[in-house]
Amino acid sequence: MSTTSKPYANVDDGELPKLEPIINALKCEQTGHIMEAILLYEESIFRLSQMAEEEPSRRQLCGKYLKMYESRAKQLRDQVKGHLHSSRMLDHISIERGARGRSYQRLFGPYLDDSVREAHLNEPHLAEPHHFRNLLHFFEVLVKNCRYLKYIRLTTRPDPASPKSQLHILQQMKTNLASGNIQMNFQMDESLHDRKIVLSSGVVIKIGRGLHYFEPGESSYSLGLCDFDFRKCLATEVDIWKCRAFAKRPKDTSECEFHEAKEDRSSDRREGRASSSD
Repeated sequence: MSTTSKPYANVDDGELPKLEPIINALKCEQTGHIMEAILLYEESIFRLSQMAEEEPSRRQLCGKYLKMYESRAKQLRDQVKGHLHSSRMLDHISIERGARGRSYQRLFGPYLDDSVREAHLNEPHLAEPHHFRNLLHFFEVLVKNCRYLKYIRLTTRPDPASPKSQLHILQQMKTNLASGNIQMNFQMDESLHDRKIVLSSGVVIKIGRGLHYFEPGESSYSLGLCDFDFRKCLATEVDIWKCRAFAKRPKDTSECEFHEAKEDRSSDRREGRASSSD
């Protein structure tokens, strides 16, 4: 008689396996990476829910930890909301219809730097080919400017006409970003309306039309196909806000190397003095 192996068969009924996302979530909290911690808690909640379905004998135990992690995730989400409520406006930009020179790099580049480790994007409309091209180009600008970027979280509406195609394209983007050690999570929200970009540095960008404020290109071979500064714009408003950062700014690699080299030199001097005294 064949037996079906259980994914958590090597774990006692009285304990749960050590989920990597939970361990990382705790580390993120200790280092102040609130937004990243929320994502990891949510991933752990999902895994625990799966475990409860697959292992009925552990359902009660899973339920206990689910309540704990759901409560902590809610506390962190409330903390993020508190940061947002204390924000101040940095800039207001009015884009006129037909204007050029308003690419993502030109508008958002000054706020995309090494302090950004996470980016949360709310974009309701992702269904047409040009929608996905705009999204991909925004990701290019984001990744190019933010050397320490680790997480991207996208929230959008499901495409009622082609849901499978939408998911397939987003999964391709996720896989591609993962090859550069950037984790992209996406989720569907049928009620989503607000369009905004929230950066872990504390910058919040609100665009009336979201990412899709460009007029359709005149042809496939017109200027603006690659450089969005050449594209004509639709009329929209952009508000840029600043609140307290959601994550600590990472140390620059050269700075770390300098301090490490300094410590090595001090260690060598101490060893040298010890040798001479012998």
